[in-house]
Amino acid sequence: MPPKLGQIIETILYTSDAQKLASWYTSIFSLIPFLSAPTVVGFSLPNNTILLLFSRSSTTADKVFPSGTIPKHGCETGLGQHIAFACKDREEVGEWEAWFEENGVEVLGKMEWERGGRSVYVRDWEGHVIEVMTRGVWEVY
Repeated sequence: MPPKLGQIIETILYTSDAQKLASWYTSIFSLIPFLSAPTVVGFSLPNNTILLLFSRSSTTADKVFPSGTIPKHGCETGLGQHIAFACKDREEVGEWEAWFEENGVEVLGKMEWERGGRSVYVRDWEGHVIEVMTRGVWEVY
């Protein structure tokens, strides 16, 4: 049996312009970067999780350091990656929906889940599908 896994710590979205995409996340979600460089921006989120925005061109080769190697990773095109942010309850999803509309962010879809959860979906300018969801979407969440 393998060792036990913990929570997912990093979510990475690949982009043609890390700084431009970071500006979108800052203006729409009020996220404040803890790391901001030309090719990578990092945001700290609740429960010790991190959202990283990497310029596609920065991850196409292995990065070799005296302390080890980070293998190349990522995608060469915008493949419509998906992430979901948690929110408190159904009312807060409605508040997010109104916020998106007030800020010119097209709502792609809304979902009322069998388990009582609720989701709203938008797309960032790079084409990633972003979901804001309550508990009650999955059996485990």
